[in-house]
Amino acid sequence: MPGTSERTNKLKSSVFAVLAKRLEGYTGKRYPFHIGDNVLPPPDGAQWPNLDPQRFGNPYRYGYPNGAEGFRQRIAQKLREQNDMAWIQADNVQISVGATHGLSCAVQALLNPGEQVLLLSPYWPLIRGICHCSAVEPVDVPFYQLLLENPKTCPGSLIEPYITPKTRALYIINPNNPNGLVLSLEQMEAVTNVAKSHGLWLFSDEAYENYVYQGQHRSFATLNGMSEQTISAYTFSKSYAMAGSRVGYIAAPDAAAAAIRKVATHSVYNTSQACQTAAMGALEAGADFLARAHAVYGSYAQIVADHLQARFHPAQGGSFVFIDLREFGPDSLPILEKAADCGVTFAPGAIFGQGYEGYARMCFTATDEATLREGISIFNEVLAAARR
Repeated sequence: MPGTSERTNKLKSSVFAVLAKRLEGYTGKRYPFHIGDNVLPPPDGAQWPNLDPQRFGNPYRYGYPNGAEGFRQRIAQKLREQNDMAWIQADNVQISVGATHGLSCAVQALLNPGEQVLLLSPYWPLIRGICHCSAVEPVDVPFYQLLLENPKTCPGSLIEPYITPKTRALYIINPNNPNGLVLSLEQMEAVTNVAKSHGLWLFSDEAYENYVYQGQHRSFATLNGMSEQTISAYTFSKSYAMAGSRVGYIAAPDAAAAAIRKVATHSVYNTSQACQTAAMGALEAGADFLARAHAVYGSYAQIVADHLQARFHPAQGGSFVFIDLREFGPDSLPILEKAADCGVTFAPGAIFGQGYEGYARMCFTATDEATLREGISIFNEVLAAARR
């Protein structure tokens, strides 16, 4: 049989598979803290019974590769008004099948095989595989945990040692997945200074822009003249609880947007028009939803901060905390297996970058409050037993 490609051979199998296997015989209540999801349903304006499926044309016909014109115009308006990107027009927006697809198109469009992307870690796990699929070399840069432990650390000093002649881009996610850090303005400006001085692309993942509990969300593209070097990624999966609809978008300068559009055309051609209609409904009628979801998830973050009896930094934004379990050994899997035996599951730290094998990510937005509290209590018992 013919072989598989070197690119796919570099893609790792799911680290969670070990825990999933362990759960096969478990019949009790489950506490799924391992997956990044939202427990609240989407806003009413985004739900199928309330939509006109013909809004952007016949949903059974091909759509525009860059997205429905009216939808892109509405997103451009949102970016100008809410993200302070005054220069953005509809042609700077690429609709994608979630931010995952958008970032994949951007990496393929802007980087050459063998060039390097610095991944500020810990990071969203799929970005590493996106790089491998594009034959781009991902380079882990320890960053967010170091800033949490010492906020006075100069971000530039953490990045500069990893820059080589092959470095072409930085990937940064703010608020962070998995540790919930929200970068300050000064920290963001320090990152842009590095990108400016070395002429690097900055891939700015803003999936959790609407869920900042401490501080303020800002877009990198608005800082330090970075509009021509920044690719900004957004998703309805996180903002409006529409993960299954697979709608995201990229905001990019003119030439980059045109290049990204070419790749998108040759990958999926167009994002589902029906799903774009749902996303448009979320944009038009979702303000109340965002306010409610922010309040609910902010309260969930506080529940974790108040009750989880482990080492972690409370979430400043997003949906996660990154739990330091190294008191039980260098690898978190043994303690996570014990938790899984009780129905409580977490994402093992190894998938978030090199050196995080002793950590685990907890999502606090994927269950209702009662389940969150119960799961924390059970996990606290697991930890207490392990400490005896």
